Amino acid sequence: MKTPDLTEIRRLREKCEEYELAGREILDPFTLEELAEEYNGAGPDSWIPEARDILTKAMTLFKPVVLIHDIQFAQSDGTDEGFAKTVDDWCANTKKIMAAEYPLWSWKMLKASYRLTRAYWFGIMETANLAISTASARRAWKAAHNRRKDGGK
Repeated sequence: MKTPDLTEIRRLREKCEEYELAGREILDPFTLEELAEEYNGAGPDSWIPEARDILTKAMTLFKPVVLIHDIQFAQSDGTDEGFAKTVDDWCANTKKIMAAEYPLWSWKMLKASYRLTRAYWFGIMETANLAISTASARRAWKAAHNRRKDGGK
């Protein structure tokens, strides 16, 4: 994934505040430039950039969650507790955005197009929430810590 422009990073940071996302305070000490350097979109670091770009595009609604997640991984402490908090934040945040943008109890539910769009985003949310908590994700969390500890990226 190519480095996002600073306007996009600023917008994502503002969305994190607007939605009051869990874990957003991790963004505070970083400049937009530093956030842009760490933000690499959705998907494992091991994926080719094109695959990450496709997944990130499919998860557009949840990009603020991805930003927080990328910084949490960049700051990984390698512990199971840290990983669990990262997963908890991710799941809480996707649900918070879902509730804000596509509430279940809304007159909009009368429109078929709203129900279809909501079902799409619900499916993306549920799939991502499962994927983020796998053993593979836990290994990536520990690997991120080891890279940081060893002074690598």
